[in-house]
Amino acid sequence: MLRRLVTLAASVALALGGTPAPALAGSVACRPGAGSPRCGVWTGKVDWVADGDTLMIKVNGSKTARPIRLIGVQAMEQHKYSANPAKRTGECHALEATARVEQLIKAGKGVVRLTARHARSSSRGRPLRSIAVKINGRWVDVGADLVRHGYALTLPFPGEDAWDRTYELASAHAASEQNYMWDSDYCGAGPAADAQLTVWANSDADGDDGLNLNGEWIRIGNTGTEPVDLSGWWVRDSGLRRYTFKRGTVVPAGGRIYVHVGKGRDTATDKYWGMPAQVFTNVDPVHPGVGEGAYLFDPQGDLRRAFVYPCLVGCGSPLTGKVDLKVKYGGIERISVVNISDGPIDLQGHVVLGGRYQHRFEETTILAAGESLDVQLAGGRNVLNDAGGEVRLQTADMWTVVCRWWGTGQC
Repeated sequence: MLRRLVTLAASVALALGGTPAPALAGSVACRPGAGSPRCGVWTGKVDWVADGDTLMIKVNGSKTARPIRLIGVQAMEQHKYSANPAKRTGECHALEATARVEQLIKAGKGVVRLTARHARSSSRGRPLRSIAVKINGRWVDVGADLVRHGYALTLPFPGEDAWDRTYELASAHAASEQNYMWDSDYCGAGPAADAQLTVWANSDADGDDGLNLNGEWIRIGNTGTEPVDLSGWWVRDSGLRRYTFKRGTVVPAGGRIYVHVGKGRDTATDKYWGMPAQVFTNVDPVHPGVGEGAYLFDPQGDLRRAFVYPCLVGCGSPLTGKVDLKVKYGGIERISVVNISDGPIDLQGHVVLGGRYQHRFEETTILAAGESLDVQLAGGRNVLNDAGGEVRLQTADMWTVVCRWWGTGQC
């Protein structure tokens, strides 16, 4: 965020001290449809739009506008903020997001409805709110519009999860249609235009994520026949955290580079982000909820590849119907992946999960017809609960190909 906006937000928060949040006008369903939780609701008048995810709003008739942060979205970063569009600058896609918000606010005559599950939810001193405008008699969710049309990424906020699944679905549809940010050459012709790159993030390190930061990583693969120079390219999560590749970083043909979340000494194939804590949100495969993403941008700001989990739209695997699992959970544990098809299969890009551990097929792993492969999780020592559990073979983006359960487990 621009320093001026952060300073403004901080000063507002300091001035408020321990005073209550603006009085609620009541409560409403957080989102349309059955099963929505209830949200507090406020009214406001937009003074001006700072960027694609922050608006200056006079809340509940206040004479002073305060910065309000949109729940659930992350626009690209703006560098200069102004109510005058001609004076703004920012990364590719940033100004488009700001203009879209302005368009929606104008259509709603500047009047907005603000909602949140918790009145004191905030980000960098700014109250967190879902914002809607009434257009042609219907409330339009500004955040959902931004994500659905590709103006912003989804960004989950702890405690304000009512919109997560709606926004994740909207993002998946925007990606499938290559809208704005999802158009890989929107910002202009970039380097290595024909590069055949892949992105895979491991969000759930083995054991305790906090003690195994380098077990979280982003993998950039090159399936092409030519090396790809990543100098100046960068990867990021759904928030503001990013890692920029140094000059001379190259992914060889058929090779890969890992960006580990924690600290370490860089090599040709392994880079270290140096983060003090885990970056990616874990998802329970049995009860999937909020997800996240890893995004690869080229130097001019085009989103070239993305890995978003869990998969919600267009999910699947070439192994469906071709592979099975055999599980021995008592005594000496054993998990076998079996090719039940009449031809060879490649397990690359798939993961075997059981208990708190996983086995990832990060490189080409071919099974001939009828062949099986034993995998071990954490050395095969007391990983599977004899009383009940499940073992899954999933795609990297968490779509289940096959599942086997016993006792109190479930698939």
